[in-house]
Amino acid sequence: MRRFSITVVVASLFLIITGVTRTFGADDEVLAKIGNEVIIKIDFETRLKTFPPGVQEALKDLKNRKQLLDSMIKARLFVVEGRNKGLTEKADTQAKLKMIQDDFITQEYVRAYIEKKVEVSEEEVEKYYNTDPEIKEREYLKISQIVVEKEAEAREILGALKKGEYFKKLATERSIDPEAKYTAGELDLFEKGKGKKEIEDAVSKLEKGGISDIVKTKGGYSIFKLDSRKIDPKPPFLKIKDEIMRKLKLKKLTELVEKEIEELKKKIPVEAFYDKLTPEAK
Repeated sequence: MRRFSITVVVASLFLIITGVTRTFGADDEVLAKIGNEVIIKIDFETRLKTFPPGVQEALKDLKNRKQLLDSMIKARLFVVEGRNKGLTEKADTQAKLKMIQDDFITQEYVRAYIEKKVEVSEEEVEKYYNTDPEIKEREYLKISQIVVEKEAEAREILGALKKGEYFKKLATERSIDPEAKYTAGELDLFEKGKGKKEIEDAVSKLEKGGISDIVKTKGGYSIFKLDSRKIDPKPPFLKIKDEIMRKLKLKKLTELVEKEIEELKKKIPVEAFYDKLTPEAK
């Protein structure tokens, strides 16, 4: 089992680092003493639960449990010495610790009092699947381009293409696109409906290998060739069901959090002194 990172372990010592007063019951089992600090069993068990299942399984082994405790002791040494050196008395350190505490308690509050209220039915998931405009069949186009400055030159090139001249050869030799000499005019694959309208209008009805008419574009006069067309079918319901469920739960959770905030504002006085905020220097 790989050794634990001191940085990771330090993050687990939230209550001690923030200086929160702790009370101990008669059954609290002290696992280690570091100066005036102690590591009790709940510290160890709480840290253990932050690891993924595979690591938790490995931590059933006594040797690995000792290694975890040793890592926590090493981290606590920094905490104790940091306090001795006045680190926790610095204003910016206290502000950072308060920020960590605020974030932690906020997350715990949401988990304990709001998240359990979130319910999403199978019917809601199916409705989302059937009505969301982003869950659909998608078409992707791969095209090549020749672009020149003058319309007359474009007509000359189009004539040559119709007589059987190779598109890549002319793109490499005649296109003013600086990348054309390396790419032979090939452009990146794009999703139909998200490309430039004038380009899509020119190529959407072409068969593979088809050549467009001359199109006036921002860079000059262009001729396009449809290299390939790829269709990605609408994903099966069962494949994205869990993803939709998570998305709907998150949406409902966000709404419930906002609702809870409004209710708390009625219960807890809030004052904000926005006039004391100063803009950052540019």
